[in-house]
Amino acid sequence: MTAVDVEAACRADETEKVVVVPQVDVTVHPQVDVNKQDVCGEPHKEREFEDIKLHTILLCVLVGLCAFFVFIVGLTLMGNSFKAMTGSGASALFGSVRDPIAGLMVGVLATVMVQSSSTSTSIVVAMVSADAINVQNAIPIIMGANIGTSVTNTIVSMGQSGDRIDLERSFAGATVHDMFNFLTVAILLPIEVVCSVIDGEGGPLYWITYSMTNSMMGGEGGQGLPTSPLKIITAPVAELFVKANKHIIYAQTLDKPKAIKSTSVCSGVCTPIDGVNSTSCGRRLESEAGEVFTRSLLSKRRLAEAAEPLKDVDCGEYSCVSGTLAGYFKKVNKKAYPKLVSCKDSLPSDAYSCPDSYKCYLGGDKYYEVEVTQGRLLSKGVLKGAGDEAGGVIGVVIALVFMTMGLIALCKSLQKVFIGKAKVLIKYSTRLNDYVAILLGVGITLIVQSSSVTTSALTPLCGMGVLPLRKMLPMTLGANIGTTCTALIAACVDLKFRGVQIALAHLLFNIIGILIWFPAPILRAIPLKGAALLGRYASYYRFVPALYIVVAFLVLPAVFLAISQLFYASLAGGIVALAAFLAAIAVLEFWWWKGFGGKSGALTILSEEQRSQGQKELVAANARMMGITEEQWEREANTLSWWGK
Repeated sequence: MTAVDVEAACRADETEKVVVVPQVDVTVHPQVDVNKQDVCGEPHKEREFEDIKLHTILLCVLVGLCAFFVFIVGLTLMGNSFKAMTGSGASALFGSVRDPIAGLMVGVLATVMVQSSSTSTSIVVAMVSADAINVQNAIPIIMGANIGTSVTNTIVSMGQSGDRIDLERSFAGATVHDMFNFLTVAILLPIEVVCSVIDGEGGPLYWITYSMTNSMMGGEGGQGLPTSPLKIITAPVAELFVKANKHIIYAQTLDKPKAIKSTSVCSGVCTPIDGVNSTSCGRRLESEAGEVFTRSLLSKRRLAEAAEPLKDVDCGEYSCVSGTLAGYFKKVNKKAYPKLVSCKDSLPSDAYSCPDSYKCYLGGDKYYEVEVTQGRLLSKGVLKGAGDEAGGVIGVVIALVFMTMGLIALCKSLQKVFIGKAKVLIKYSTRLNDYVAILLGVGITLIVQSSSVTTSALTPLCGMGVLPLRKMLPMTLGANIGTTCTALIAACVDLKFRGVQIALAHLLFNIIGILIWFPAPILRAIPLKGAALLGRYASYYRFVPALYIVVAFLVLPAVFLAISQLFYASLAGGIVALAAFLAAIAVLEFWWWKGFGGKSGALTILSEEQRSQGQKELVAANARMMGITEEQWEREANTLSWWGK
């Protein structure tokens, strides 16, 4: 095509009122290579909207489904690997919770370590049910778990680091979840703490959920959710590499049972012990026909299995085990559990005494030590022989490979399908009512039973520009509610009071947060602008997402937790450490906003010219994809309404 032909085509475009966005000068960005391809396809300057054939679309859809499967297998494997690698450390963290600040930080750290808010929430429910932690301290842990679960899609956003614009959009889409969580915690946690101090027992979340639980406990336990279809398909593949025994993690959060010396044992069942009475434990039982007969006491499990009566059992010590921990005893090792002897089968009824909700086992403390404390978290998979830590590390590496491969193939196939329909898809996504988008996020999460899967699947679409940031927020909020609904349904199966209350607190935390930050456009803009700013920094400095994950999800929670624990060791030391930390934050804030040499740190890192040019490039790329002018795109992007239009 000659230059004359090109000029004629341009005039024809102008006649048809189709705006052709001029190529943007990017010379102010030395690290930008306009010819560099990103992991999701062709460079922005080379993408063209063209018609593709039906068989190509079907092939791309098939490839996309396979890529999505690989991606979800990678997510599942990463969760299993983190549980095996850091599960014991995560469970140990819960023992340090003695105040709300520690609870919040433990919730963040533990969720990051096990890569699952469902797991950390289940741990909290187990600890509360066993009176290992009170509800007042458990509520901040739930808040922290809500923050920690967003680390997964933040990691996923790094897969689009190959292109500056795509990384900006995907990282902003991932961190809008964080902005909402941070802001909600900043409002609700202080209110909960202050009201708890004034009331002496609990804050608004505690009392509201307490009343709601009271009204719900009149019913009977319901049925749980069916297993997620994604979990049915992907879990067996992930477990070929690593399968973690999460019940060991749950059990490790509960105190080890104390050993109690037996004062009397059953003769014929127990091995004789010097200084301990041996008595006959035969019982007079009456059958339904009224026949009276005597027999030796046998193990109920062994009777059911037609096994021989117990004999030569070491009955020297027994332990009282909480009902919650007793339930985990069976799950941590199903082969070893049948060998655990109940006190009912070996000791006279007046020789032991445990609370009503507790169960009595011979050697319960030894069983805990062997099967729980020293138990192997990595229970199955080809990496089992490598051990928990090494196997977990290898599993994480394999998971990252799976996720990267799946993400690359998924993005390429999606772009091939969407390349001719991008304008139509974006048109529909931008017109989707925000409140409908919330419900859509709830529905998707209820189906897949994982908010991480939902948000991680949406993040690449956000990076491609198909899903605008202002529509990513409501779908993320819907995913937040969806994952709390699954936890609530699971809690309602058993109808344990504290478990239901914690699940309601998790749900109510997200609902209140949405009511605060979403309906009013001026407030909704705050998390959106915060996420967009983080995306802008990431677009210029590719290490920002990794640095953000380390600082926001690891360093800061660890520092706050350490300072919190220091107060219990030394009040003076805690005050000094807190003062030093606050002083460092104050100096950093002064440098960031004012600077020490006349120029603020914010502008030193990213100048006004770079910010302006970056915004122009983003607007140009988004407007071109939608087929509208830059002014129209900015007008639509900045339009937020109470009604979610």
